[in-house]
Amino acid sequence: MTRDLRCRAAGFALLLLASGAGAQVTPDDADGPASRVELNLGVGPLLFPAYPGSHTYRVEPLPYLSGHLGDRIEFETFDGLRITAWEDDGFSFGAAAIYRFGRRTSDDRAHLTGLRSFSDTVELGGFVSYETGPFLLDATLTQDPARSHGGAVLEFRALWNGQLGPLSLEAGPEVRLVSRAFAQSYFGIDARRAIASARPAYDASAGFERVGIYAQSELPLGGGFALRGLAEYGRLVGSAAGSPIVTGPGGSPNEVYLGAFLTWRFF
Repeated sequence: MTRDLRCRAAGFALLLLASGAGAQVTPDDADGPASRVELNLGVGPLLFPAYPGSHTYRVEPLPYLSGHLGDRIEFETFDGLRITAWEDDGFSFGAAAIYRFGRRTSDDRAHLTGLRSFSDTVELGGFVSYETGPFLLDATLTQDPARSHGGAVLEFRALWNGQLGPLSLEAGPEVRLVSRAFAQSYFGIDARRAIASARPAYDASAGFERVGIYAQSELPLGGGFALRGLAEYGRLVGSAAGSPIVTGPGGSPNEVYLGAFLTWRFF
């Protein structure tokens, strides 16, 4: 994420909203009354690494958007857009779209000078999940069709959902695997850029890239307002952890995201 995070996140929120509106779901499509359509709007501060593998952090205000159209379409700022094609006995699968932030040398001029810059992108793919009681197993596979980072990402989560008094909570471990193109874009350094950045050349490979734990909560405040919190810790592993971008000056394998958003149910 970069210093123009607010504009980029606002663009992502509009993308999700437009994608949902484009589906043209009506009350009949949702198998129920208009209340089956929900849209939550909000804003709040997010703490995040200056770039993947960075030891420095930034805090920026971030627009927040979440909701659903019937039982088939869900969208959320951090999890992206999902359209369920089939579900039965706890199993479901469908299409997915995720907004992935790119990287620019302006993210950290001191430590990214000479390294590759690439734009944000919308990854497209699919998901499969299984839910039983309070537990959810979920896998998402997406690919960058715009050739920004040019790679593919496979993410797994095992989540527990429950209530702690008025507070709803979702938490559990997560694992991410990436293709060579993804790893090379974020953590690799080719020979030409090695000279420009004064770092050794590095060939990042496919495989496990990150393991961590994720939690999200919501506290109703009344009047359609709620306080939504996000906490995520991830540690880079494998080829990503060995990159000079991570092991060298300004780098760290640890990644923390913390956010708090005041939201309002628009409808």
